[in-house]
Amino acid sequence: MKNDRLFQLLYLLLEKGTYTAPELAQKLEVSVRTVYRDVEALSMADIPVCTTVGKGGGISLMPGYTFEKALLSGEEQNQLLFAVQSLQAADQEVGALLSKLGSAFQKPTQNWIEVDFSRWGMRRTDTARFELLKNAILGKQELSLLYCGTNGETSERVVHPLKLIYKDKYWYLQAFCLKAQNYRVFKVGRIIDMSTTGKIFEQEYTQAFPSSIEMPMESGNGVTLKLLFSKRVSFRVYDEFEHSSITPLEDGSLQVEVVFPPDDWVVSYLISFGTEVTILAPEEIKARVANEAEKICLQHRT
Repeated sequence: MKNDRLFQLLYLLLEKGTYTAPELAQKLEVSVRTVYRDVEALSMADIPVCTTVGKGGGISLMPGYTFEKALLSGEEQNQLLFAVQSLQAADQEVGALLSKLGSAFQKPTQNWIEVDFSRWGMRRTDTARFELLKNAILGKQELSLLYCGTNGETSERVVHPLKLIYKDKYWYLQAFCLKAQNYRVFKVGRIIDMSTTGKIFEQEYTQAFPSSIEMPMESGNGVTLKLLFSKRVSFRVYDEFEHSSITPLEDGSLQVEVVFPPDDWVVSYLISFGTEVTILAPEEIKARVANEAEKICLQHRT
């Protein structure tokens, strides 16, 4: 707490120049005696704070002093500014903080990054949804979800939201599900409807909370696929597969070896490439894709 107050005191002096001790005491919500102790602590840290008496006097920094001379190197300043700019790019309201740091460091705050996690044409909807989730997580607000599972069935869940995770182009909500009495991961795009229940949960999940989400293929239960893609979909192959798993061939086609979970998702995913992919192995997945393709063909011919 004291270090935070010392930083706040330093920033106040950098921003305005001169304050009286009572003014600083009011802004920092401490006593005048504490202000003078903090001024002494800054001086002991080689920050040139000076006090003058009489009319127009007060507590100030020596003329020409800049923040960079005391606490952070030039590289550290850039790293801090870049970190704050990253928060701004993710729609966090840090514009004022960014401006203040830029002034303190005497550096321009050039906007070098922009991130938009919303889906095409759905920015307003997604922004409202993530605002609700953010407030629920930070405020420990219980949520009621209408969720569509991978089996196509919808179910109602009451959860304690704990963390939002962005992984492989998708957002996930980690939460404690009251129905399952266990941790669950919900794909945010599959949440049909959600609202707060009006209840605040007091449980602490820090100790048992899983650190990250794991796909079946990451925990040793995946199947190794050998695939051959035509040159026409090379843009998609490089978008969606690890480059080290791609082998370019002389005719421009691409051979890929990858581990995927052996569920229905992999069949749907491979079908999305149409005739631009040939499954070289394993035979089981090849047969499942062929069977599903026949069903699609039959459905659209009748």
